[in-house]
Amino acid sequence: MKFILFNAREDEAGVIASYQEKHPEIELDIYYEDLTEETMSHIKKGYDGIIVAQVIEIPEAAYRLMKEVGIKVFATRSAGFDMYNLKLLKELGIRFVRVPVYSPFAISEFAFASAMYFSRDIDIIQHNVRAGDFILKDAITSTEIRDKTVGIIGTGHIGRQTAQLFKNTGANVIGYDLYPNKGAEDILTYVASVEELVEQSDIISLHTPATEENYHLFNKALFERAKNNLILVNTARGSLVDTEALLDALDSHQIRAAAIDTYEFEGPYINKKVALEDITDEVFLRLLKHDRVFYSPHVAFHTNTALENLVHIAIDGVRRILLGEEVEEELILD
Repeated sequence: MKFILFNAREDEAGVIASYQEKHPEIELDIYYEDLTEETMSHIKKGYDGIIVAQVIEIPEAAYRLMKEVGIKVFATRSAGFDMYNLKLLKELGIRFVRVPVYSPFAISEFAFASAMYFSRDIDIIQHNVRAGDFILKDAITSTEIRDKTVGIIGTGHIGRQTAQLFKNTGANVIGYDLYPNKGAEDILTYVASVEELVEQSDIISLHTPATEENYHLFNKALFERAKNNLILVNTARGSLVDTEALLDALDSHQIRAAAIDTYEFEGPYINKKVALEDITDEVFLRLLKHDRVFYSPHVAFHTNTALENLVHIAIDGVRRILLGEEVEEELILD
């Protein structure tokens, strides 16, 4: 078997090597570049599978070049797959693998920590301390989280684990999901709508995939329903939040703060070192500079366990499909 892996990162080198040690029968060629028409045009025939981790769009021509070089299985080192052209993959007869469960603890811990950062007013405390202000005052008198209501939107593996962390503090945890998780019912109470959840919540954590139906779920109208102490945490998908509406809600003090790990138009910047003066996206700059936004560059997943699982499960899914095995991580394209 012969595979090609695109978008390789320095932090993945060790786990890629450990997989190769376990499966010396696989020839794995590694590229650090993005998968584009240009990079794909240099690939010669003879490959069976391709493994990527790409947030920017892959052009149609690159997909067609995959077929020409013999690709039979396409795998993503991620749970999300809204950035890929599944319709075209089906048309080309290329099967698709993703990693729906790699470590729910990684993202849930990050979401919990991000919420606590604002819940205990650490942003204000740091600002004051750096200005030499060590006075105890109302602005840094926090409410204990056990006295708050936490809303979880999306209660799958990650959402359920996040709910558990908040539940452990004594918080009142509510949830919304189009497909309620029976395994979460002992942790949270489901409400009938997103609007009801927003109206009740002091903290909201998003853990739902991006769909056409939930595009800009958090828009101006929804922010107007929120409590003015709301802390919004998004470690899911950038398109769930209308960022301009979020920033306007912050500026008008409709909500308290936001922890944003995924930005809708993050593609040109993720996993790159960029000078702020070179960023042309004015909304993104506004987000980065806002004093009540904690922005992180899509790193909530980034733990040793998650890295190993993402790489190993994605590559192994390709291997097992080619061996004729049934693979739980395969998404049947229809």
